[in-house]
Amino acid sequence: MDDIVIVGGGIIGAATSYFLSKEGRKVKVIERDPTYKKASFPLSLGGFRRQFFQKENIMLGKFAREFLLKLPEELKTVKNPNPTASMVPNGYLLLFGPEHAEEQYRALENHVECEAGTKNIKGSEINNVFPYVNNEGIETATYTDTKIEGWIDPYLLHNALKNKAIELGAEFTKGEVKSLKDLNANIIVSAAGCWTNELLNDVPVFPQKHTVFRVKCPKHIPEMPLTGDLTTGVYWRPEGKEYLAGSPISKWDCDDLEPEWNDFEELVWPGLAKRIPAFEELKLTGGWAGYYDTNKLDNNAIVGKHPAYKNVYLATGFTGRGLMQSPGIGRGLTELITTGAYQTIDLNCFGIERILNKKERIEPYVL
Repeated sequence: MDDIVIVGGGIIGAATSYFLSKEGRKVKVIERDPTYKKASFPLSLGGFRRQFFQKENIMLGKFAREFLLKLPEELKTVKNPNPTASMVPNGYLLLFGPEHAEEQYRALENHVECEAGTKNIKGSEINNVFPYVNNEGIETATYTDTKIEGWIDPYLLHNALKNKAIELGAEFTKGEVKSLKDLNANIIVSAAGCWTNELLNDVPVFPQKHTVFRVKCPKHIPEMPLTGDLTTGVYWRPEGKEYLAGSPISKWDCDDLEPEWNDFEELVWPGLAKRIPAFEELKLTGGWAGYYDTNKLDNNAIVGKHPAYKNVYLATGFTGRGLMQSPGIGRGLTELITTGAYQTIDLNCFGIERILNKKERIEPYVL
């Protein structure tokens, strides 16, 4: 019998395997596609933020940043003595119209309580800090300028976590798990992401397709933060000499990952040009689509022990936040499995009981 089996070797599975292996547990990770071609993490913008509504999500964001600072020491291996996640600490800028302003003011109370380090400015004052932004229709904005938010290379973080877990004794193997009943282990962790519902049919997590476009603009603003415009749902960041921009439209029940090219002309370009006048001259140079493991009930994570099983734990439904929350989730699950309770951050609010009882705990602003 295996000690611990993790189903899914993506970013959540890799992080959990690392923390469990660090505690001396024998871990086997089963991944059906080791190329991760359709996994969520490598197709994301790589964002790391702490600007959330709920305190637990804020704290997970803070934990992730601290982990990234320690990553070169924590995850170094004999084969890779200098691991990195290539953090770009340009910060985050979130823009809110009147329809979202009051909700964001309430969120800022949690930011203060959690010492998130965010700043809030009126829409009329945005140009004092971000002179290239058109503030039309913006009521308020929050941002960070102290290198505590930004983006990373998802592949590098995943590889560093996986390789360190392997050095500590974890085994990563290719295989497809059709049923959790087929596994013979003391502990089973379902980190199957978009495909969670295939294993646990009472968990409403399904793949949701999102499209990202690559664009080029004559005017380059390398210091631009990862920006989310809640008046349009469009979000973007610099990428080398170009930019990446996400469509506000997502789709269910899509078996293919062909980008929704029409979204660019109809939604993304108009949204970009309205908010950043320099983007009126941009040119589309490419794009891709990827899946979010979306929790249909409330867009929030589902983490913890499943009450219908004596040995099954799960971590899923991150709805675009799996990469940025993976260090804290991996640490939290390890604490729950090894000690019976969360120690670093209380994640009980993410338990599956709220799902089974259909009690929403919504985290707004999916970007």
